[in-house]
Amino acid sequence: MLDYCWQCGSQLNDFSNAGQFYQGAAQTQNFNIPNQYQGYNNYQQNYAPKYQPRANSYSVGRIAAVLGGFFFVLLLITGAGAAVVYRAIYVSCAKCTPPLPKPSPVKETEPIKNDQIKTEPVKNNPVTDNKDSDQPRTEFEKIWVDYNVRENGRLGMRIHAKFSVYNMKGVDSEMVVLFEKADGTKLKSTSKTYSSKGGQVAVYRSMKPGYDDTIYKDLDVFMPYDELKLSRGKYDLKMDVDVIYENGDLIGHLTYHDFQYEKF
Repeated sequence: MLDYCWQCGSQLNDFSNAGQFYQGAAQTQNFNIPNQYQGYNNYQQNYAPKYQPRANSYSVGRIAAVLGGFFFVLLLITGAGAAVVYRAIYVSCAKCTPPLPKPSPVKETEPIKNDQIKTEPVKNNPVTDNKDSDQPRTEFEKIWVDYNVRENGRLGMRIHAKFSVYNMKGVDSEMVVLFEKADGTKLKSTSKTYSSKGGQVAVYRSMKPGYDDTIYKDLDVFMPYDELKLSRGKYDLKMDVDVIYENGDLIGHLTYHDFQYEKF
């Protein structure tokens, strides 16, 4: 038995003790449909159910795509920022990097005359052998060389020596620098100015001490490279520095000095 009308959904009349009598619904044309059930719209929309908005649904794929896009944009921004910082640091370091040192210019020097040499007397004569105390002698202290200098337009080296002489007041003498190879082979020259009596390459500096015992703090001499008479190449050479009389006899040997010479 029906409890509700199949057309409008309203409850049918309840007749107690109706027995087997048929229970019928009220006539449809007398029923006010729009006011009976909230699940239906008015009669102008053919009694369709009211619109229910669709529940929001979230797709895992869509969320992943959004997150992926977000991280991609973040990666681009981070990379661009890192590039800007790197360039700023690189440019800054390039600006603050000191430039390479420039080669020192060739020095132009003037020849020194004998009257410009400053000498000093030896305060304490260290000679202990009374037998030889009255003989001229030398005592070497140090040597140093300035390479690649010019004098009178010629390129060469200036050789400096510090030494003392004893019992040589007023003696005409010379400091001589003789040149040879490291193995002892003498360099030969035919120059009258830059060679010894034996034809060895040499350069001289005149001396005439003002005291019996005299210190030469810096006696120097200039040697032009072209007077070494060597062909192109690299050489291991040696200087032999001595003090001699004007006639060439030896007063005293000062030192040997090794050096390298390369001719291009």
